[in-house]
Amino acid sequence: MSISLARNHMKNIPGPANEKELIQLVSQGDRAAYAILYSHYFPRLYRFLFFLSHAHEDTEEIIQEIFLTIWEKKEKLDAIRSFEDYLFRMARNRHIDKVKRDKTRLKVAHSIITREPASADLTEKAVIYKEYHHAAIEAIRQLPDRKKTIFLMSTEEEMSLDEIAETLHISRSAVKKHLYAAILLVKKYLRKHAEWTIMLILTITTLF
Repeated sequence: MSISLARNHMKNIPGPANEKELIQLVSQGDRAAYAILYSHYFPRLYRFLFFLSHAHEDTEEIIQEIFLTIWEKKEKLDAIRSFEDYLFRMARNRHIDKVKRDKTRLKVAHSIITREPASADLTEKAVIYKEYHHAAIEAIRQLPDRKKTIFLMSTEEEMSLDEIAETLHISRSAVKKHLYAAILLVKKYLRKHAEWTIMLILTITTLF
């Protein structure tokens, strides 16, 4: 489902009757009012983002980021014309940013697979790099066959969703669902067996 269709699907649900009052209270630091807004909008944002990502963990992460930002910038809430539009615009932008970040991370993961460090290089950096290299290989090796194929077509061959769909004779939405599921599985494996942030820092300077 596209972003616009998903957004329209959620649009007809009204906000709290006293939303303006709640927003004003939040802008003054009222945590109880903040909790009411959070409780009301969480399920709507969750459905909206899950339609797009098909990933529970990513959906929850984006929502937490959104509401953290709301609280950090609470003094500016009174200037917002439509709180609902503001929330969903943030959700859309965060989702797009995450897709871009994931695409970059996939390229790094693929580079790790195809670029084994020299065995003679026994520096600490090379040893850590090699550990992440094996972790990335194992993460992708454990993917189900269809997800692995789509994952590699996207990262190794840099094929678009439409190109993959045409090649495999399946729908674009099916490709998107498999790819996002594969991304989530790889990320979960790397989070469990390797610290992703450190891996990215170590590899980004040597790969680009």
